[in-house]
Amino acid sequence: MDNKELEKISKLIENIKNDINIEFIPHFLNWFYQKLDLHFNKNTPDLKINKGSIFYVNLWQNIWWELNKTRPCLVYSHKKANFWNTVIVIPLKSYKWNKINNFQVLITATDENCLNKDSIVDISSMRQISKKRLLDKIWDIEKIHFKEIDKKLVYIFWIKNNE
Repeated sequence: MDNKELEKISKLIENIKNDINIEFIPHFLNWFYQKLDLHFNKNTPDLKINKGSIFYVNLWQNIWWELNKTRPCLVYSHKKANFWNTVIVIPLKSYKWNKINNFQVLITATDENCLNKDSIVDISSMRQISKKRLLDKIWDIEKIHFKEIDKKLVYIFWIKNNE
């Protein structure tokens, strides 16, 4: 699909959004356009991505309680998987309720990690994404946090040695 075709679709989407008065339709059409743009116009970045790096990632619109929008995500894929077009990430979300459960790890905001507020690595939202969704690299997580994440993954998935 070339830029002219994508521009034509974009205009069509704008017309539909203006004609239909249903609340979710504009969000769906924006999502659809972004999906087309990402698929056809953005090349997969040739990045050497390390396990433990935190990137801004465009997760866009999702369903109900799934984390969405552009947010920091921790890369969990091993660097040996760099030849793939996808990575496994764990989204971060705001720390709001002064409570950490068994599938969350707290990261306190510091000048060094460039987080603007205390955040939670939400292991329950782990997912595979296209590298095309990766935006800017923020920081590499400290090993102490990574060990805690690994322990919680073992707990969540009931991973045991010799089983």
